[in-house]
Amino acid sequence: MKLTKILGLAAVTAMALMAFASTASATTLATNGVTQTGAVTLEASLTTGTTELLSDTTGALADTCTSSKVEGTTSVFTGTTVSGPLSTLSFNSCTFESTTVHKAGSISVERIGTTENGTVRSTGAEVTEPTGLFGTVNCKTSGTDIGTLTGSSTGTAEIDINAVINCGFFLPSARWQATYVLTVPGTTTEEKHHISVVG
Repeated sequence: MKLTKILGLAAVTAMALMAFASTASATTLATNGVTQTGAVTLEASLTTGTTELLSDTTGALADTCTSSKVEGTTSVFTGTTVSGPLSTLSFNSCTFESTTVHKAGSISVERIGTTENGTVRSTGAEVTEPTGLFGTVNCKTSGTDIGTLTGSSTGTAEIDINAVINCGFFLPSARWQATYVLTVPGTTTEEKHHISVVG
């Protein structure tokens, strides 16, 4: 093949790759319809009237909690994912007490297509959970897809947790299910729920 054809093919390939890269979606959080250009502090608590459930994947061994909170501030505020360490991860008022959080870990959000929603992942969390039958199990996350942030620029944003997490030898995996209302502190009662994922 002639050098000119090789160079031409290389140029076309490079342009195609650049075009593909430019279409890759970015992730940024917006509060009250305003795209944020810095750190965002988020707070989440169980949706009123719901419970947090941790069970084995068959549902036979289960622990439910009526109080759970998650808090953190983003350190990466735009990019492929928005992420940051959690300052609070707690589970209280549970069927089997007490759940011990050894490490809150970090959380990340990646925008889903062109929607206001995002995939939520947890890394580095470590929790010891009572089972009521086999003592306790130690559960950890490592880039674990834990659910979806359902965003809204005009309504209430929620995080729907539905995850299978690693809980060691005796209980190789467990299902974590919960729905959290997501808020931004320091805003009005109506506006504090308006959180969405934008590009």
